[in-house]
Amino acid sequence: MKAVKIVLMVIGGIVVFVGVLLFVIFTFVSSSSNKLVCESKEGDITLMYNDKEIVGYSASNITYDLDQQQDYAKEVGIDSYMDEFSTWFESNTSGTCTKEER
Repeated sequence: MKAVKIVLMVIGGIVVFVGVLLFVIFTFVSSSSNKLVCESKEGDITLMYNDKEIVGYSASNITYDLDQQQDYAKEVGIDSYMDEFSTWFESNTSGTCTKEER
């Protein structure tokens, strides 16, 4: 019984460590990236990007295929992609987008 408790404690510690690590990485990426913040009644999305690519996103009530969109952004260029996404979002929702550059 003691061995089982020890194993569960170790596994729990690993899970907590990984969770904290992911939170720290997301916070760092979020704070060091440019952002396109799009808000609407239908849902919100924030795209985080640097000079070359989309580095992450957060969304509520909106689906977003990061891998596919990263590939497309590399094809057209990050500035063109952000302008195009902003136009699409504003045309297809009741919302607006704003850029927050760091």
